[in-house]
Amino acid sequence: MVDGIRNTHYPVNHKFSSCSTNDPYFPDHWKRCPLYSLAQWVNGLAFRNIQFSDSGLPVIKIAEIKGGISGQTKFTQQTFDDAVRVRYGDLLFSWSGQPETSIDAFWWRDPEGWLNQHIFRVTPTEGIDPVFFYYLLRYLKPNFVGIARNKQTTGLGHITKRDLENLEAAYPRLPEQRAIAHILGTLDDKIELNRQMAQTLESIARAIFKSWFVDFDPVKPKMEGKQPEGMSEEVAALFPDKFVESELGMIPEGGGSLKVSRRV
Repeated sequence: MVDGIRNTHYPVNHKFSSCSTNDPYFPDHWKRCPLYSLAQWVNGLAFRNIQFSDSGLPVIKIAEIKGGISGQTKFTQQTFDDAVRVRYGDLLFSWSGQPETSIDAFWWRDPEGWLNQHIFRVTPTEGIDPVFFYYLLRYLKPNFVGIARNKQTTGLGHITKRDLENLEAAYPRLPEQRAIAHILGTLDDKIELNRQMAQTLESIARAIFKSWFVDFDPVKPKMEGKQPEGMSEEVAALFPDKFVESELGMIPEGGGSLKVSRRV
């Protein structure tokens, strides 16, 4: 054992796989080793239709990893080896699929389930921080994509155990791993927060558009001589105070929506 890592370093004459311009760079003080030696990699099961049921635990495929539990998710009431039981917070690695979009590392953030084939449940060995290892896998994604492309058939590629053994990785001491994990994790949290904010703003914009230009809500209070709620007098003045008949049904007098769009 070296710092808790299995001593599976390859002989001096062992050649690691190369992916042209995607060769990874690691600081000189990091210890080199095969990627495979840094974790336990448990492949999922090849489920059969007869094992599925209307209830039970979900079968976790790449679709569930990327989109969560849905109406297309399969369930099973059968029990399998605990090694393929996926729990919240587990690190998963999809090793087969479309190279650019499917082969990657993921955190499982949904209820417990059973792991489907073509996905590894990854447990870093002692001395390797799980969050650091997640970012290490993400850093190596160009290598995974390059390897999978070379084996691609009918749009699909794959990463094998042999590929993981032949791919060079490196790691620093545990305190530095944790510092790196903290920094990258904080950045990821900020990115996710910004994504959620953008999604919220988009939802608000859609709601306002529907209210103003589809339902014509600002016109209704003006018909009663009232100020539209939550709207400035300047914007409210752009809307008429009555509806007229048209081929499309009742619309604001004078084409109110066109007037607003020009002003905006």
